[in-house]
Amino acid sequence: MSMSGLSLILQTALACILVLLALLSTQLATLALVRYFARARSIRMPRLPDEALPPVLVQLPVCDEGELAVRVAVAASKLDWPRDRLQIQLLDDGSEENHSALIEGVRRLVPEDVNLVILRRGTRNGFKAGNLAFGLQHSDAPYVAIFDADFVPPPDFLRRTVPALVADSKLAFVQARWGHANRGRNWLTLAQGFLLDSHFAVEQEARFRLALPISFNGTAGVWSRAAIEAGGGWTGDTLTEDLDLSIRCALEGWRGAVVSDLEVPGELPETAAAWRAQQARWTKGHAQVARKLVPEIWMSEWPLWKKAAVTLQVCQFGFYTLAGASAAISLTLMYLGVVYIAAVADLGAMVTVLGLCASLSYLWLGQAMLGRAGEPCFLRSLLLAILFPSGLVLSNARATYEAFSNQGVVFHRTPKAGAAYSGRWRGSPEIVAGLLLPIFALFIQAWSAPFFFFAAAGLLSIGGMGWSGAMARLPAPDAARE
Repeated sequence: MSMSGLSLILQTALACILVLLALLSTQLATLALVRYFARARSIRMPRLPDEALPPVLVQLPVCDEGELAVRVAVAASKLDWPRDRLQIQLLDDGSEENHSALIEGVRRLVPEDVNLVILRRGTRNGFKAGNLAFGLQHSDAPYVAIFDADFVPPPDFLRRTVPALVADSKLAFVQARWGHANRGRNWLTLAQGFLLDSHFAVEQEARFRLALPISFNGTAGVWSRAAIEAGGGWTGDTLTEDLDLSIRCALEGWRGAVVSDLEVPGELPETAAAWRAQQARWTKGHAQVARKLVPEIWMSEWPLWKKAAVTLQVCQFGFYTLAGASAAISLTLMYLGVVYIAAVADLGAMVTVLGLCASLSYLWLGQAMLGRAGEPCFLRSLLLAILFPSGLVLSNARATYEAFSNQGVVFHRTPKAGAAYSGRWRGSPEIVAGLLLPIFALFIQAWSAPFFFFAAAGLLSIGGMGWSGAMARLPAPDAARE
């Protein structure tokens, strides 16, 4: 193949990738505009007398969570709901040796008059989805609340969610907003707080206002039992069982709702190793859901615009792989000394500006909607919320490849706050890539080196935190401690 032919192929591929990246950035910008300008949707939340409150099952899926499992059980026992209509299941998927300690801790701190059972199935088939499905076999309650071990529901949680499901028979679930108990622990947790705040305050809220399907976030929500069954139940063939069931229910005509003013605090991963593991699992799970459900989305009777919107929602994971492929092709073209076609060069500049502006607007608006835009460390945290995710390009691209190459479903749990990380990752791949990117660009075409700044800085930041130790932490921001 001639050099000109290879150049044309590579630039065509690059142009296609840039168009896809532009679509993902445009989606982000559109959601920010909708959130800012669209009128809020009200949720029917009738005030039900105690005698009209339905039976509710609270499921607490745990797996060797130690004190966190006991803490969430205690919080669930304090939920304001009639005792005769509240059942709590502590679904223990952990090891047998930790099971007795869990029972002892719960019995010591949870009052005897609380209907709490500890169930252990003795297998991890289906992971969390299998655990939840197992629990449903032991209850016939029409509504099911779910809390992960690292979340602490407020006492009025059920009072502020279940009535909406009672009032609307086509509502599949009600999702509360995540809070972050350890948000100020270090710069990494602050950046994660920015990202998750925007997901809930901008993305979830905007989709709800547009009457688009929203995703259950795995915890801090209540489901209609009828919706779970109509959607095919919890299945363990993907690592994001929450998104999987949410989309399947949407295809069956069910809707989700968000209660943005109800916050349930949880714990953020405090180390780069833990965050990297979490994000890789979420990315792989989203890719598995896309592989499984995108064909069904396009075979549905939804209008074209809705099919496109939901496809972009499910395929957001592709940003990392697309960004990595774009950088690889660009570096190859630079090495070959190719002069870019003007249209491709212009498209690259436009997509870069669009992506940066969309990300900044999305993250800023998330804080503004929550009244946090004037907080100390705001600008630094905003910058880091853009910088750190670029350090996940390698691990998330690998997770995407594993999902589409059908390398099985392996659930790598996110280490909780204060827990040691048992994985072997030490950040070397990210450090090597972060150093080589600007050096390669500098030697080949020096003018291009600044364009790789964010990618290199993100890779070096995440890799550096991993290399400095399994429990590496950035210094805690002084202003965030106040």
